[in-house]
Amino acid sequence: FIIKVKKILECICVNCGKLKADISDPNFADKIRHIRDPKARMAVV
Repeated sequence: FIIKVKKILECICVNCGKLKADISDPNFADKIRHIRDPKARMAVV
């Protein structure tokens, strides 16, 4: 449980609260858009 929470918190910016992922990358953005399952989407991020 703690490991999963740590991974989630590492993906979020402390100052603004946005994801640290680069959404301008078309390959990454395509994966995020088409994965509906939250667990699978988290694994990609």
